[in-house]
Amino acid sequence: MRGNVVYIAVAAIFSITAAYARSTVAWLFLILYVLFLFIRKRRLFLVSVVASCLFYLHFVYMDQQNNTHLSYNMTVFLFRLTAPITIEGDRLQTIVNVNGEKLQLVYYIKSSREKQLLSSLLTPGTICKVKGTLERPALPRNPNAFHYRRYLRFHHIHWILTPQSILSQNCHLSSPTIYEQLLSLREKGIRQIEDHFPAETVGIVQALIYGERKQLDEALLEGYQKLGLIHLLAISGLHVTLLVGAVFFLLIRLFTRETATIMLLILLPVYVVLTGSSPSVIRACLTAMLFLAANYRKMTLPPLDTLSIAFLLMLIADPYMLWDVGFQLSFTVTFALILSSRVIMFCDSALWRLFWPALIAQLSALPLLVYYFFEMSLWGIILNMIFVPLYSFIILPLSVISVAVCAMNPLFSVPFMWLLQKVIVWSDKVVLLFSSSYPLSLTLGRPSFFLLIGYVAAILVAFVQMEKRRYWGIGWVFIVIALHALSPYIDRYGEVVFLDVGQGDCIYIELPYRKAVYLIDTGGTLPQQRETWQQRKRKWDVGKDVVIPFLKSNGVRSLDKLITTHEDVDHIGAAEEIIRTFAVKELLVSKGDGNHSPLQEKLLQLARQKHIHVLNVARGDRWSAGGTSFYVLHPSATDAKDNNNSIVLYAKLGGVSWLFTGDIEEAGEKELVNAFPRLKADVLKVAHHGSATSTTELFLDQIQPKIAVISVGEHNRYHHPSPSVIERLQKRNTLILRTDQHGAVRYTYVKNHGTFSVMLP
Repeated sequence: MRGNVVYIAVAAIFSITAAYARSTVAWLFLILYVLFLFIRKRRLFLVSVVASCLFYLHFVYMDQQNNTHLSYNMTVFLFRLTAPITIEGDRLQTIVNVNGEKLQLVYYIKSSREKQLLSSLLTPGTICKVKGTLERPALPRNPNAFHYRRYLRFHHIHWILTPQSILSQNCHLSSPTIYEQLLSLREKGIRQIEDHFPAETVGIVQALIYGERKQLDEALLEGYQKLGLIHLLAISGLHVTLLVGAVFFLLIRLFTRETATIMLLILLPVYVVLTGSSPSVIRACLTAMLFLAANYRKMTLPPLDTLSIAFLLMLIADPYMLWDVGFQLSFTVTFALILSSRVIMFCDSALWRLFWPALIAQLSALPLLVYYFFEMSLWGIILNMIFVPLYSFIILPLSVISVAVCAMNPLFSVPFMWLLQKVIVWSDKVVLLFSSSYPLSLTLGRPSFFLLIGYVAAILVAFVQMEKRRYWGIGWVFIVIALHALSPYIDRYGEVVFLDVGQGDCIYIELPYRKAVYLIDTGGTLPQQRETWQQRKRKWDVGKDVVIPFLKSNGVRSLDKLITTHEDVDHIGAAEEIIRTFAVKELLVSKGDGNHSPLQEKLLQLARQKHIHVLNVARGDRWSAGGTSFYVLHPSATDAKDNNNSIVLYAKLGGVSWLFTGDIEEAGEKELVNAFPRLKADVLKVAHHGSATSTTELFLDQIQPKIAVISVGEHNRYHHPSPSVIERLQKRNTLILRTDQHGAVRYTYVKNHGTFSVMLP
């Protein structure tokens, strides 16, 4: 089997995928792979078939066992903390164990005093008795959004526990397990860095030493992500290799080589726990342990076999790891670097030895990056050539030395911390400069299945050709990237999507062949009054967390029109973030009386800075694109105020007539009916989130909508939609689609035919 374990690893991938997906395509790939082995690697055929069957059965068994034994009606819980708590403002989050089952605990702290008490009371191993409720993790509410329920299920968690209160008299510290003691030790180390290190270095050092990113500045973390440098902040093979080498060098000065090897084999699992047990850490430590064990037995284990054995062991322990993005990236990049080692070794200069690993890593990770993050950085290779040596030989060693010396005597660590601070501040400035001022990222969107196959095939061709010192193969990768970028422009389907942005409006319209892309409103986070202790470092933002990821997942790089119906924050609150992220050609605002709210004025000022054409529209304005015309029906008078100043649009898309009403109220509806006595629409965007002040009997009698879409937040403070509005619509047999109940509402069409679909069943 020497040199052939990788074929067993590939068989495991196909068999687990077939067991999970249960699709014809997955089975077809598995069968084709087995046939390939039968033809080209007949000696491995039987072993691979047996391995495929075993991994298939192993996953089926594990998946059947991955069920909950708890029920909705439970109200009293005795839980044990199995992980450190995370407190962000007034939100406490951790993982607990109830009756042998893991739960995600989320608790909202009621006072600053309680926050201080809980932060010192709750440590791994603490047992508490609470009253609370169980709820299922959320399903994705928008297209291509993060699937939180599936993510938790892959971690064997099926419920979110929300306690009414956590009282100190109902908690006690039990005898902690070794694992819990190590977690507590990790938390002490993280706190020590926070207490003693300069503020600019805390987040980076915690990430490099303990795999903890919570203290990293949000903008900085986004910068590393955008530039393709995020792997530097994850503990990986490079970190482990440097640390193991350094520790081994010290140990053999004190003990025999065999004793040093055994000590490292014992210490590496401890290091896995201390650094957060991420897949990249487990992979790096496991491969290091396999190498050390083989060396101890006076054996040589090829790097590819070592990686493949680590891969198989991790899948045996938890087959769900196959769908962890960190697991996928870690093994894919390492696999590519091992296979391309000859290309790197033949490099004559240090510059080329930096360039080729950066290029190989970027190429191998490309399909995963565009699938999960929808874009690629054009700076990635160049900046990796600078930052990989910087982190490997300066920042990481300085961090390790500073932490080690600080643990012995904080005073002696000051010079190291000072130098570390200077280097990190400089590197942070470079990251923020390139990520904010010169991002140079190409948004491609989530690739289709066939594009993914194209990426993999092109990258394999490129690697094969590089082995032969023929570099034209890389051109195939650029061809696939070009096809991916152009794919929306050859797509005959158009769509209208009512995004679920909570209590607000955001409507995405894309015409066939991407003749135009419009966004009607952007949603916005309603302001909340919070005390200082309640404020969270990472605030949920509808623009960053919902609208921008959706647009990027669709491969949107520019908006032809951003239409802001009126000035309310729940309609234009995220507009500034949209304008900063995407190229907006035209901003449409209601003509109104010229008196803008501070939010609207700020938006207009930003538009002028970005040289965006601002168009004030009113009744009678219209435009056409791709054979479709859009008509502005409202407002008419320049003295309209507030909600009745909303832009109302009419269009015919996919053989269906649409009326987008903003937040107009009864007065605006009357004016609309009087101005257009024959106006009818198949689909009505219900005004003002279903408020009782809109959608009147008179208006519905004339419009006669077949479908009504209500964009409204779940459990919103205004109790929208009004029961009276629902009653009026039901009386007319209108199909009601609501974002609070159905998630995003999507209409996909080609020519004059289309289909409605919703995200939630």
